[in-house]
Amino acid sequence: MEFAALISAFVLISLTELGDKTMIAVITLSSKYPKRATFLGSYIGLAAVTAVGVLIGEVLFQHVPPWIVGLAAGAVFILFGVVTLLRKEEEGAEVRGNGRWGGLLTSFGFVALMELGDKTQLSVIALSAESGAALMVFLGAALGFLWLTVLEVALGKAIGEKVPKDYIRIGSGLLFIAFGIIFLVQQLL
Repeated sequence: MEFAALISAFVLISLTELGDKTMIAVITLSSKYPKRATFLGSYIGLAAVTAVGVLIGEVLFQHVPPWIVGLAAGAVFILFGVVTLLRKEEEGAEVRGNGRWGGLLTSFGFVALMELGDKTQLSVIALSAESGAALMVFLGAALGFLWLTVLEVALGKAIGEKVPKDYIRIGSGLLFIAFGIIFLVQQLL
C-alpha cells in the first residue's frame, strides 16, 4: 500500500502541476535568473511546502478515523476537479522578482508562497492523511516536482507554446475527480 501512495503522489503532482501557475512562474524565473539558482530555489521551495503538507496529513491520519478522512479526501478531490474544470487560469500573469536576493532566494520565496494552500499542497495533505504513508507521499510528490522543475527550467517558455492550457486544465480536473471517486469507493467497500 505504501508503494501505491508513492505512485499516486507522483502521478498526481506530475499531471496537476503541468501547466499550473507555479510552472509558469518557474519558466518565467528561469528566463530572468541563472538556471541552477532557479532550479534549486524552486525545488527547495516546493519540497518545503510538500513536507509541511505531508506532516499535516500524517497528524490527521493518527487522530481522525480513516473512513472520515477517506470521505473528506474524496469530496475534496472531486471539488478540486470540478473547480479546475470550471475555472480558467489567468493568461500572461507576469512574475516579478527582487534582484537583490538573486535567483535562488527569489525562486524559493516566490514558489513556496505560490504553493502554500494551493490545490497540490491540499492534495498532498489529503493523500497523506488517507494513505497513512506520509514518507511515501512526500517522496512521490518530491519526485514529481523534481522532474517537472527540471523540465520547466530546461524548456522555458517552449512548454506554454506547445501544449494548450485548456487540455492541461481538463486533464488535471478529470484526474482530481478520478482520485476523489477512488477515495469514496474505497470507503464504501
